[in-house]
Amino acid sequence: MAATRLISLHHVKTKSVAQCLKRCIDYVRDEKKTEDEKYISTYGCDPKTIVGEFLLSRKIYEDNVRRPHKKDVIAYQIRQSFKPGEITPEKANEIGYDLAMRFTKGRHAFMVATHTDKHHIHNHIVFNSVSIDGKSRFRNFYYSGLALSRISDILCLENNLSVIQSRYEENIRNKNSKRHRFGNRALDQNSLSFLVDIEKKMREGKGRGYENWARKFNLKQRAKVLLFLEEHGISSYEELVKKTDSMEADIDVLNEKIKARNTAMKENKELQKAIIDYSKTRSVYTEYRKCGYSKKFYAEHEDEIERHKAAKKIFDTVSSGKLPKMKELRDEYGELLAVNKTDFQEYVRMRKEKKDFLIARKNLELLLEREKAEEREKAKAKQSRSSRSETSL
Repeated sequence: MAATRLISLHHVKTKSVAQCLKRCIDYVRDEKKTEDEKYISTYGCDPKTIVGEFLLSRKIYEDNVRRPHKKDVIAYQIRQSFKPGEITPEKANEIGYDLAMRFTKGRHAFMVATHTDKHHIHNHIVFNSVSIDGKSRFRNFYYSGLALSRISDILCLENNLSVIQSRYEENIRNKNSKRHRFGNRALDQNSLSFLVDIEKKMREGKGRGYENWARKFNLKQRAKVLLFLEEHGISSYEELVKKTDSMEADIDVLNEKIKARNTAMKENKELQKAIIDYSKTRSVYTEYRKCGYSKKFYAEHEDEIERHKAAKKIFDTVSSGKLPKMKELRDEYGELLAVNKTDFQEYVRMRKEKKDFLIARKNLELLLEREKAEEREKAKAKQSRSSRSETSL
C-alpha cells in the first residue's frame, strides 16, 4: 500500500540555490534515517557530488535556454510510503528507483533514499528540475500526482504488494459475489502465481533469465488490467463484456448518423452546383431552344447545354418542388459540416476507447483461462494423491 506525493522545491529568496538544494539533500540522506546511507541509490549523479551536478545542469540550461523566473522550481521531491511490515528497505529502495526512472523517463538525475526510522518504510526521491543534458526542464502537468500514483500502483502490483483501496474496491466488496468478481477474490493482488505462464520446454530452452523475464512480463500485464478496470468502474468480467458490446452498438449508431449527414452534404453540394450551372448556362440554352435545337449550335455549345440539362434533372429531385436559396443551402451545409466534425472526433475517440477495452477484455480472458487451468491441475493432482492413498490402504 504505497502512498505517493509530489512536492516542488522552490528557490527561497534569502538563500542561494545551492543552499536550498543542500538543505533538502542533507535531510534526505540523513545517516540516522538511512542506516549510515546504506539505502541510498542514484541515477545520473554521485551521492557525494549531487548538489554540484544538479547545479551544473542548471547552469547549462540557464546559459543556453533561458534564465530562471521568480518562482523557480529547482528540484522535485517524491515521497513514497509503504504499508508497515510489508516490504524490506532493500526492496523499497529498488521500487523507488524504478518509480523515479519511469516517472522522469531517465531524463533527470535523481537520488532515492529509503528511511527506516519510522514504523513504516518510506522513500524520499529528489530529482533535478533540469534534465541531465541541460536542454529542458520537467513540466509539472495538471495530473502529475495522479500519474505518479498510477506508476507506483503498477510497481506495487508487479512486486506482489498491496495498493491503496479506493471507493471502487469497497463498492465491489459490498456487491453480491459473481463468478469472476475482482477485488479480494479470483484476481486478488496477493494471488499472482497463476499469471506466470511459462511453457516447460521454453523454460528449459531459455534458462532462468527467460523465466524471470516472463514472470515480470505477466505481472506487468496483470497490473495494467487491474488498474484499467478500476479506472473505468468495471467490477466483473460480465460487466466488461456488456460494456464492449454496448460500445460497438453506440459506434454503429454514430457511424450511421455521420454517413447520413455525408449523403445530405453531397446532395447539398450537387444542388448548389446545379443552381450555379443553371444560372450560367440559362442564356445559352434559351438560344439553343430559339434556334430549334440546331445540331450545329449544340456542337458549338455542347458543354453548356449538357450542364444545363443536368441541372434541371437535379431540380426535379427536390421533393418540395421549390428550390432553396443559395444562402440557405450554404448555411445548411455549414451546420451539417460542424456537427459531423464534432461527431467524427467523437467517433475516433470511441473507436480508440473500444480498442483499449477489447485489449483489456482479451488480456483478462487469458488471465482467467490460466487461473482455470491452474485450478484443474490442482484438482487433478489432489485426485491422483487420493487414489494413491486408497491403493496403499
